[in-house]
Amino acid sequence: MATWQPDRYGEENPHTGDLAGGAYISTTRIILLSIISMGIYWFYWMYRTWKQYRDHTADLAAETGERHYPVWHTLTQLVLIYGFFRYHAHIRHYKALMQERGIADSLNLGMLTTIVVINTLVGLIGGGMRDPSSDSSGMVLAGVVINIISLIVTIGILCRMQSNLNRYWADVDSRLSQSARFGKGEIVLIVIGVLLWLGTIAGFIWPG
Repeated sequence: MATWQPDRYGEENPHTGDLAGGAYISTTRIILLSIISMGIYWFYWMYRTWKQYRDHTADLAAETGERHYPVWHTLTQLVLIYGFFRYHAHIRHYKALMQERGIADSLNLGMLTTIVVINTLVGLIGGGMRDPSSDSSGMVLAGVVINIISLIVTIGILCRMQSNLNRYWADVDSRLSQSARFGKGEIVLIVIGVLLWLGTIAGFIWPG
């Protein structure tokens, strides 16, 4: 059995970790943090929602012996090809939870995974075109445009997935529809994002 602990509402709650303070993440929060962090928020989202899944299914994991490691799960997103399989597993697990409770979902595993694969490859191409040593300003600009499009697609995917997760948490326990606590990781992302943006702007103002 999972350990019960008092949550911030002063009641006993069978959930742990992030779930004790709500699990709802608004699309506005996703959009802003994704833009500020230049898309790095994707990794934080993978970590936090997998941690929520681990805490939520602690009882089942204790019975089956299955273990979930949020940090390692997130790091797989840095590994080309294997990361796609882990992403597919991520949404597959949540889709199974929703189907078990009879909650309608829009998590099309094949379509979402295919979009992620294509978007990742497009983003890599765009990043390669932005090589500072390139003599073609047009090539660099094209790379920036491609990366912006890739970021927009990433945000769309995150919003699609989180909207499904929000419906699930609200059905499990109305208290989980409270906004998830603003984590330290998100603060770190903002700091990193500001530095990245300053570096990008400086690169255009003072090229070479």
